[in-house]
Formats: sequence, structure tokens, C-alpha cells
Amino acid sequence: MSNNKRKKNNHHAKMGPGHIFRVFLLYFVIFGTIVAFVGLIGDDSLPGSGWFIWLLAFVALTISVVATISHVKSGQRSKVDELADKW
Repeated sequence: MSNNKRKKNNHHAKMGPGHIFRVFLLYFVIFGTIVAFVGLIGDDSLPGSGWFIWLLAFVALTISVVATISHVKSGQRSKVDELADKW
């Protein structure tokens, strides 16, 4: 019987840490923009809302790290890689 499982494209094993860092930066910019919009709606200009801004930055950082790890583990090349290569 033949094994018909797909082999994973080990794209990120060939790429260096610089490419993975650019993918992380791309995710951070995307999610940071979304979270900044949430902060704008949440009225972060109120006095004493410094903790809210730090919370939003932490959320953007956490989501970006999780998305980058998930992207690298998938091993498949996507449009995110193409955009990161243009940087």
C-alpha cells in the first residue's frame, strides 16, 4: 500500500531567522493596527488610561507571537511570506 500523505513543505527550515522576524513584524503591524483602532474606539485619551495602552500593546504582541509560531509550524508558504520578502 502506498502512503498518500502529503509531505509538508519545509519552507521555513530553509529560511533564516531574519525571514521569520520579518513575518513576526508583519503580523505585529497588522494586529497592532487592529488593536490601535480598538484603543481609539475605547477612548484611550482619558486620563489614567496608560494601563489600557500597555494592555493593548501586550495583546498585539501576544497575538503576533502566536500567529508567527503557528505560521512557522505549518511549513507552508503563503502571501504573508511574499509580503515579508518585500521588506
